[in-house]
Amino acid sequence: MTETISRELRRNATGFLGSLYNSLAGQAPAYSIAGGAAFIMSYAYAASPLAMLLTLLGVLAIVYSIFVMARKYPHAASFYAYVTNTLNSRVGFFNGIVYTVFYSIIGVGSIAIAFAYLGTEGIYAITGHPINPLILLPIPIVLALVPAVLGIRPTIRTEMTLTSIEIAILLLFVVLSFAANINRLSILPFTVQGTYQTSPSGILMALSGGLVFAITYFMGFEVSTQISEEVRDTRRSVPTSTLWATVLMGVLYMLVTYAIILNIGYSQSSINNFVNEAEGMGPNPVYTLIGHYLGEAGLILFAVSVMLSVFGCYLATLNATARMLYGMARDGLLPTWLAETHPRYKSPHKALYLSTAIAIITIMLAYLASYVSGYYKPITLTYNAMEYAYAIDSLYYVLSLLLIAVGALRVTTWRGRVAITIGAALLAITFYYSVTGMAYLYILIASILLIVVVELTILRNKLDKIKITTCPYC
Repeated sequence: MTETISRELRRNATGFLGSLYNSLAGQAPAYSIAGGAAFIMSYAYAASPLAMLLTLLGVLAIVYSIFVMARKYPHAASFYAYVTNTLNSRVGFFNGIVYTVFYSIIGVGSIAIAFAYLGTEGIYAITGHPINPLILLPIPIVLALVPAVLGIRPTIRTEMTLTSIEIAILLLFVVLSFAANINRLSILPFTVQGTYQTSPSGILMALSGGLVFAITYFMGFEVSTQISEEVRDTRRSVPTSTLWATVLMGVLYMLVTYAIILNIGYSQSSINNFVNEAEGMGPNPVYTLIGHYLGEAGLILFAVSVMLSVFGCYLATLNATARMLYGMARDGLLPTWLAETHPRYKSPHKALYLSTAIAIITIMLAYLASYVSGYYKPITLTYNAMEYAYAIDSLYYVLSLLLIAVGALRVTTWRGRVAITIGAALLAITFYYSVTGMAYLYILIASILLIVVVELTILRNKLDKIKITTCPYC
C-alpha cells in the first residue's frame, strides 16, 4: 500500500492576532534595545529618538510595498513569489535565494550566536560572573525545533507569551522613567540640535549613522508573509498585521530610546559614558537602568526576557526560512522533498531540519572567521562571530527588500511609488555602508554570480516555464 505524502501546510491555523505576534517576535524588541541602543547613540547622540522616528517613516514606505504584495500574492515563499509575479521568474528565484539562503539561514545562525552572547551578558549583570557563551549556543538550535515541527499554532502560542513579557517590561521601564523624570522632559531628542553638530553635513552624518543601526531594529517585520498560507483571511490579516506590528514597534523603540536618554542625561559626555560602558567589558548599561527601576527581580526578569526575545526571533526566522524553501520546492526550483509537510502537524519539517543544519554550518564559519581574525577568548570570539554573521545577513536583507520595492513599483499608484522610492533611498544608505568592507563586497559578487550560473544551467528550462506563481488554496 503506497503511503500518501503530505504537501499542504495547515490552513486557517491562526488569524490576525497570531500574524501580528509573529511579526512582533521577528523584530524582537528587548533583543534590539539591549543590543543596539549604544550603536545608535554613538552617532545620533541625544537625537537618537529623532533618528528612530525617521527610520520608522522610511521603513513604513518599504512596509507599504510588502502590504501591496501580500494582498495580491499570498504565498509561503513570499519574497520569491512577489518578485516573480511583478518582474519575472529569474529575478524572483534570485531574490528567493538571496533572502532564504544568504539572509535568513545566516540570520538564524547569527541569532543563535546573539542568544549565547546576550545570555552571557545577562548572567554577568545578575551574578557578576561571566560564563562561557559556547555553553548557551545549542539552546535555541535544539529547543526551537520542537514548536516549529509541531506546527504554526504552538509556535504562535510560544511567541505570544514571550513577546508579551518583553514588551510589558519595556513599557514599565518607560512609564517609571517618565514618572521619575517628569520635570526633565524635553523636545531636544526630537530636534537636530540633539546631534551636537553645527554644520548640515555633520547633522546629516549623525542622523544617517544612527539610521543605519536603527533600521536593524525592524529586521524581521516581514516574517508573517511566509505564514500567509496558514492564516485566516490572509489577504487582509497578513498585510494589516505586518503594518501594525511595524508601527507599534517603531513607537515602542522611540519611547524606550527617549527613556534611556532621559535617565542618563542629554549631555554629550553622559551619552559618551553610556556608549563606552556598552562597549566595555562591564555589564550592559541597559541592564543597569532596568535594575535601577525594577530592582534585582526586575533585572533578572529583563535578562531572561532578552534571552526569550532572541529565542522568539530565532523561532520566527526559522519558520520563515523553512516556508521559503517549501514554497520554492513546490514550484520545482528546489528538491521536491523540501515541499513535503509533516503528516500530522502539517509543518515543513524537512525544510526545518535542512535550515537548522545549514545554520549550524554558518555558525561554525562565523566562529572560524572570528578566530582567524585573532579573537580567542570565548566572549570576544562570540561577539565578533556575531558581528561577522550579522554584517553579511544584513547586506543580503537590504538587497532583497530593494528588489521587492522595485517589483512593487509596477503594481501600485503614483503616490505609492513616491513612498516606495523614499523607502528604497533609506535602504540604499544602509546598503552603501554594508559594502564598504571589501570582503563583504567580494562575497556579494561571488554569490550573485553563483545564483546566475545556476539559473542559466540547472534551472534554465524550469524558470522559462514559470510565468506566475500562486498559493494553490489561498
